[in-house]
Amino acid sequence: MVKKIRLLGMEMDNFTLREEMAQSEWFCHRQELNIIRTISIEMLSMAADSQTVRDGLGQADLLVVGDREILTEAGIYSPQRLREASEHGFMREFLNQMTAAGSSFFLVAKDQAQMDVFLEFLKIRYENIIVVGNYLLDDCSEGFDMMVNEINAAAPDIVLSVLASPFEDELLLQEKARIGAKVWYSLGMGYQDTEKKASFLVWFRQLVHKGRFKNVIHNYEDDDE
Repeated sequence: MVKKIRLLGMEMDNFTLREEMAQSEWFCHRQELNIIRTISIEMLSMAADSQTVRDGLGQADLLVVGDREILTEAGIYSPQRLREASEHGFMREFLNQMTAAGSSFFLVAKDQAQMDVFLEFLKIRYENIIVVGNYLLDDCSEGFDMMVNEINAAAPDIVLSVLASPFEDELLLQEKARIGAKVWYSLGMGYQDTEKKASFLVWFRQLVHKGRFKNVIHNYEDDDE
């Protein structure tokens, strides 16, 4: 199996779910913060025009493909890999395993509405999850000091984030060294897409992102020739 894929000038690992889990387990035994990011077609499209997003993704210790279109555009058609990407296989396995192990979690979201949806999702799917705190990015009116202090005071094993790019990229590029957790795991904005039947608005949003992604890929390749 091809272990590296390259799109829009960015190189990403093409790990199987088992290999991704092995990496994440290793992260949990290290002292420094390790960043896991779920990468979507929307994020890759942003990265084509934003150095901040490119740098943010480049800083990640593990990029988990969250859209099957990323794989197919890179020429990867393995049914197993396409299924793992479209069904968020890593997210399910990681949260199940870490919850069973008794790991503690700190949640980060943009605002209260986003946090409420996130908490409800976790409550239904991972009822035994240990949440030791949460923070809303909208409360960071003067930098990220308060958020970092609250995370470090709670001393979680894992920070779970549902922030969007480029906000998350800016945060991690600036604050990674100060965050006292073993793993920062960004689930991405599409973490719920496979949990229930998609509404028309969700379906339409996905269609728009897919169209833009294909255009960005096409234009980038034209410029590169």
